[in-house]
Amino acid sequence: MSIISGTKKFIPLALFILAFLLLPVTMLAGLEKMPGDIGDARLNNYFLENIFQYLYGRTDSLWHLSFYSPFPYVLGFSDNLFGSAPVYLLARFIGEGADTSFQIWFLSGYVTNFFAAYYALRRLNGSLAAASIGALIFAFALPTTAHAGHAQLHYRFGVPLALAFFTEFLASKSWSSYSISGAWTVWQLYAGVYIGFFTLLLLASMGLTYFWYRYLIEKVSAKSALNEFINSWRAQLTRQKIIHSTQILVLILLLFLLFYPYIQVSRFYGAKRSWDEISLMLPRPASYFLADASFLWSNPGAKAFLSLGMRHEHQMFVGLVPLLLALAGFFIGSSAKNGVTFTLMSGMLGVAFALTLCVGGISLWYFLYKLPFASAIRAMTRIDQVFLFPVAYLSVIAIDAFRIRMKLLWGVILTLLVALFLTEARMTTMYTSTKESWTERMSILDASTPSNLPKTPILFFAQRSGPPFADELDAMWVSLKHGTLTMNGYSGLNPPDYQYVYGTDCSVIPKRIIAYLKFIRESGNIDLYRDLMSRIVPVGFVGCNQSWLQSPPNISVADLVYTKSEFSRLTFSSGEILDSGNQRAIIVEISNPTDNHFSANSSVGAPIRLSWRLVDANGKPFSGWDTRKDLPFDIPAQGKLRVSIPLDLPISPDAKAIEVSIVLEGYFWGHDIGVQPRNIALPTFIKQ
Repeated sequence: MSIISGTKKFIPLALFILAFLLLPVTMLAGLEKMPGDIGDARLNNYFLENIFQYLYGRTDSLWHLSFYSPFPYVLGFSDNLFGSAPVYLLARFIGEGADTSFQIWFLSGYVTNFFAAYYALRRLNGSLAAASIGALIFAFALPTTAHAGHAQLHYRFGVPLALAFFTEFLASKSWSSYSISGAWTVWQLYAGVYIGFFTLLLLASMGLTYFWYRYLIEKVSAKSALNEFINSWRAQLTRQKIIHSTQILVLILLLFLLFYPYIQVSRFYGAKRSWDEISLMLPRPASYFLADASFLWSNPGAKAFLSLGMRHEHQMFVGLVPLLLALAGFFIGSSAKNGVTFTLMSGMLGVAFALTLCVGGISLWYFLYKLPFASAIRAMTRIDQVFLFPVAYLSVIAIDAFRIRMKLLWGVILTLLVALFLTEARMTTMYTSTKESWTERMSILDASTPSNLPKTPILFFAQRSGPPFADELDAMWVSLKHGTLTMNGYSGLNPPDYQYVYGTDCSVIPKRIIAYLKFIRESGNIDLYRDLMSRIVPVGFVGCNQSWLQSPPNISVADLVYTKSEFSRLTFSSGEILDSGNQRAIIVEISNPTDNHFSANSSVGAPIRLSWRLVDANGKPFSGWDTRKDLPFDIPAQGKLRVSIPLDLPISPDAKAIEVSIVLEGYFWGHDIGVQPRNIALPTFIKQ
């Protein structure tokens, strides 16, 4: 009997190892594949690597990171991952590369999530076997695989521990449990702001459930219920009050240290999400049944899912096995009046579900999203990652009921539940990429980096073959390698007046500096402009103008519509096609012989734009004037403006030249009033 009893202790470990090997290890082919794509996954890897480089003294700050230079607090545009970084740092300290350390960090998240959930479920009176299966659900259910590309959501160990101890606090009024719950909540916030926010939402929902239950069922007013907590505090010994007060103050200090940079981002950048953006990613009823990554449950053409915008964010189906177990647990717990823990956990899930659900475009979240912190959370569908714990808890209730009522078949039931869960989870695809795709992109760009960099350089790489976010991340990693700043950047937010796609157009450089000076309210500081421009090392750009080093070009907004007589005096003074090696571009020069400048922007819906098209040897066009390019700067009076246009048209074998024209949008074309289009012969390096 003691041997059997001793063997049972290994059930959690055995089940974890089985799931770990069958699911993430197999999906990642050991350490051959990277979790996620060349976008968000590499961004999270970058954040972790910056922490490592900071500890070695190779970067200057944990918050003022080297990208989006010279804008400050750019880490506050996204998650920081401080709370989960120790695993990554350990891997780096023992000599692993950044990519392998990221894999180790990712796989270790399953370990922390599983055993945190197992401990919490045992503390909530789940049996050893039931808690093991519940921990499997929390750590390995379908949404964890569907969201693997969002690595910032991966470490969730604080969720079950914070909820378990908060449940104990509400049930027993133990202030020790309150402090422990607070500590795990703060750690979770440090591990990931998104999951930390959702943890706070669940804690608040549990608190509401508690007071509603006391009032509606036990007929205890909110004031009387609150006095119970106050009295329990007063009943403590002075020494205990000092200890708990100190613990709470330390947690508040830690929260302040964490959120101060985010507060600064909100203050300086106005970092808030609009309701239109948030509502698009609020859970719909259909979201809870969507699993596009599952071979078993995927149904791409189902009408219920066709109306979901940002569909990839709505992959919230927990799986049939967890869903049926949770439903069974809810009905069993309800009929058995399973006690305060069941009431708090199930009520918490119901409240949070109701607050965040969107039906027919209507959601209660509309009344809450403007609250501090909540206004920065965009993808509310990611709340499924924390919902997995109450789902796991309800599943534990069902499993333990089966264990008690079906003792003779218990071994068969346990084996069947594990087998069905693992089969369902295994039939889900994790989005992965190869190590080679990460390292190759970076090495190609690294080869173009100048060997002799000036003092305090700011690297700025032109965009290449795309996608733009991948090009920006390549530049961020290369700059991090060289220990330099970069104007390139990719994150959850962008600095003001940020141009996401710019290709090889060099005009983006003075634009970025002008935007920064406006941001710090130093628009007229020519010395600072010149200093920053002198530090920038452009790589791969075309159409750069040496005059920009000394004088910022004008970007004004016209409040009038230019007349035909004014517009007709503009001319194209030159035009050529350049090959930067990464992208080809058309460079045209617009001359303005008048004494009036032409503004780059318009407040009356009449901007000046360029358009271009291919023509054959006889001048016959292959298309209409369908393309558009905004002016980067004003066309100066008695001056010229060079404009770079990306040459991204499919080139027909019969095409011999490109025509470029100018338009006052919504009013007239230049070629209709006497502005001769610029005809540029296609050079030999353009492949026919």
